[in-house]
Amino acid sequence: MELRYKYRFNFFRFVNEVLLLTVCFILAFYILTRVYNRNFILLNVWMLPLLVIGWYFSSRSTKTSDDLNSKSLTANLYKTANSIFIQACLVILFFFTSHQTYNSKSFLFFYVLFLSILIPLEKLFYKRLMVFLQKKGMNKKRILVIGGGKTGMEFSNIIDGNMHLGYEIIGFLDDEQKPYLNGKYLGTVDKIDEMMESHSVEFDEVVVALPNRAHNKIKHIASVVGRNTVKLRIIPAYHELINSQYNVSIFNGFPMITLRHEPLDEIHLRSIKRVFDILFSSLVLVLVCSWLFPLIALAIKLSSPGPVFFIQERWGKKNEKIKCFKFRSMKMMSKDVDENSGKYQQAKKNDPRITRVGAFLRKSNLDEFPQFINVLIGNMSVVGPRPHPTPLNLESKEVIDNYLVRHLVKPGITGWAQVNGFRGETSDPSLMMARVNYDIWYIENWSLLLDVKIIFLTFWKTLVGDKHAF
Repeated sequence: MELRYKYRFNFFRFVNEVLLLTVCFILAFYILTRVYNRNFILLNVWMLPLLVIGWYFSSRSTKTSDDLNSKSLTANLYKTANSIFIQACLVILFFFTSHQTYNSKSFLFFYVLFLSILIPLEKLFYKRLMVFLQKKGMNKKRILVIGGGKTGMEFSNIIDGNMHLGYEIIGFLDDEQKPYLNGKYLGTVDKIDEMMESHSVEFDEVVVALPNRAHNKIKHIASVVGRNTVKLRIIPAYHELINSQYNVSIFNGFPMITLRHEPLDEIHLRSIKRVFDILFSSLVLVLVCSWLFPLIALAIKLSSPGPVFFIQERWGKKNEKIKCFKFRSMKMMSKDVDENSGKYQQAKKNDPRITRVGAFLRKSNLDEFPQFINVLIGNMSVVGPRPHPTPLNLESKEVIDNYLVRHLVKPGITGWAQVNGFRGETSDPSLMMARVNYDIWYIENWSLLLDVKIIFLTFWKTLVGDKHAF
């Protein structure tokens, strides 16, 4: 879709989503007043602008109103679910601050229910509409692929398997006639000159999928295509190293591709996260920990001899050694490293080292609450990759790819991996690999809304219980 039409179309879709949001809001309050006989007070009208603003920022951060041609329907629905979750949080926040908790459950249920039905239906409608238009030949781009090797075929399979993207591959140019091109072989690479001059084959874009050693040919193709009204795209031979969060910049005239883009590299975003950490940890320490800590300390002292706090060396940002505070949950003289294998012993289910009070603290995450002191000090964050003890770091970094990438940011009390079920023991390397992948995704996709979401999910999992917590 052309850029000028894309922006108009996305704006139209956002307006349409706001209208659907308003309909859901009105229907939910209609049921609340008519069925449940609750009074509608004028203050509730101000909830609607709050929800619209929340939808705008959440849809912008997750790109839920982005061009439907650029993402699969499943990916769009997942991002929509994130936006609906933010809506639910805003509804709870509004009712809590306006002291209307008696209305919150019923309204929240129906509002989220209507949103969960109407918004996905809207996206499905537009997806089907785009596919219909493309089948009619509208908004479809014809692509000529130069290079029939592994990269070219992988790109072709993606296009053929995703018709909604709106592209059609008309053929390949390659110096070797390969049988698996399925009748789409159009000639050698040099034929691009003839095709551009004679216009014997119509195409809108040229995608170059040649190896790096074909540098001179790529330069020639760029020169030939540049003299015509055809768009040129080049797939780098090292494309498998690049993820969706890459960044392209110019450094003193040299184009550079940064394989991994971390939002928290930006000082203003780091400042926002730090301010949030200070405010949130201060509130927890003053409002909760001020009365909770003495109770937990007393329970620990009565259950087993030893100190109340357990201080352990862990790795922070850029592998900096930090002292991580926890409530002691294990018996004194418990060993972290197995004497026979020399490996770090992670806490296991029914671990004999864990005290009775310690089991409750670990299950409820209360043993982690002293780490709000770490957050206030500045060597941890409320949300981030969980810090591991030094012996576990030394073991894992040798066997898990990209393990140390998780140390590009401050560690957190809770994290994206933990709310997705990857907490507790990771004796199986595949579990640690999954945890690392979730941590890296968090680093590459950080936003303040994502932090708020993780905090809510952590609280929710604490209430309903987590089978991996022990």
